[in-house]
Amino acid sequence: MMANVEVMAINQDNFWDRLVLCWGHLDNWRNLEIVQKSKQWLEETNMFFSPTTFVAYKNKKSIGMLECLPQNFLKKLGLCPCRIYPQNNETEERYILGKQFENYLFISCLFVSQNNQGKGVGKALLNHFLNNEEFKNFDGAIVYVAERNETWDKYIHWPAGPKEFYLKAGFVMEKMLDNPIGYMLVSRKGWCKKGNKTLSR
Repeated sequence: MMANVEVMAINQDNFWDRLVLCWGHLDNWRNLEIVQKSKQWLEETNMFFSPTTFVAYKNKKSIGMLECLPQNFLKKLGLCPCRIYPQNNETEERYILGKQFENYLFISCLFVSQNNQGKGVGKALLNHFLNNEEFKNFDGAIVYVAERNETWDKYIHWPAGPKEFYLKAGFVMEKMLDNPIGYMLVSRKGWCKKGNKTLSR
């Protein structure tokens, strides 16, 4: 378990700390169109629902993040542009489960930087999210996990990590999706405390 991990909610002062996690490996990344669109999405969406994102820090450097949005906001606000992959049928419509889940938070992304994986950063982010004051206003959480594409770099499991990580946290399988294969996992309020005790990533 990594010590001294601090998790902070997104705000106007740390938008770039979130964006660097996805794009900081590229030259001149701040000026990329997708980065500018993602920053605009963060600014606009956090005026309607905040916080959309929790950022993990080690020695004041961002090393991971978890992003979420209420299910009933998916159609209105959409997901961060860097999270959408229409060529692979990965769009907001794919993740909407209907009225029974309208009062759930959808975890759209969980990412930990390559050198900090396997050290408890993902656990810290998920536990912080499940115990956050904002989460208490919802009936539970939903996350979409995809089957890992073997063409990805070894440390990548887009968009939110492997399903085993969430199953250990008390999430359960709600629905299997096709084309591409993926899974909708659900954590209903009341199960979270138990899940936090068993989470070991």
